[in-house]
Amino acid sequence: MSGLFEQIIAAHGGAERWQGLQAIMAVVSMGGVEFTSRFQTQPLDQLEVTASTTSPDVTITGYPRAGVTARFQPSRVWLQDADGTVLEERPAPATVFHSPRHWFWWDALDVTYYCGLTLWQNLCLPFLLLRHGCHVEELGRVTVSGERLYRLSIRLPADVPTLSTEQTLYTDATGLLRRVDSVPRLYGSVLRVGQQLEDNEECDGLVLSTRRRMLPAMPGGHLVRGLPLGWITLDDVRAIRR
Repeated sequence: MSGLFEQIIAAHGGAERWQGLQAIMAVVSMGGVEFTSRFQTQPLDQLEVTASTTSPDVTITGYPRAGVTARFQPSRVWLQDADGTVLEERPAPATVFHSPRHWFWWDALDVTYYCGLTLWQNLCLPFLLLRHGCHVEELGRVTVSGERLYRLSIRLPADVPTLSTEQTLYTDATGLLRRVDSVPRLYGSVLRVGQQLEDNEECDGLVLSTRRRMLPAMPGGHLVRGLPLGWITLDDVRAIRR
């Protein structure tokens, strides 16, 4: 395993601490062009999200309205009321990336799938690298906008639901994640996107970025900062132990 891999895991709290968790909770807001272009202005606005650390399972409380909870799992998304009654559900929700309708309009179940998939990976990185079958390769250092960054190429295993199996992680000299580059399926596997990570905060020994922006990435690694595709803010992050 590469030295940078070990440095990344240590900088974000260490494998032992992560493996003792059951879930991560946060108050989440999400928005950007990827939503407004599908008639969803800001679907998540200060909503409580719980992401399991052991399996792809995300709960969004209060979406799409008060008294309703949205649930994400890779094979199914659904909305339920306060007593657990299922109001709407959709099996095989990954069609959000294939049907022509989804290029122009999303419903609440589409948003649940996309937000659940995105938040599970965001809250669980970089510790998804610890899963069996994850391939990592250390790349050369680069200088972007005057800053020296270190890169790790990763290929996530087949059991990890993700917008892009192959990604490039950028870190500072301490191993803290500064950026994640990928070619997400949401954009037709053509547009390269860089997710910029800012405002790292410590929560029960874990270190997570609480401000994230998705920007188009140009050849050479430069980000088009004037064209944010999406953004995520995390507040009141909590670690739930087993």
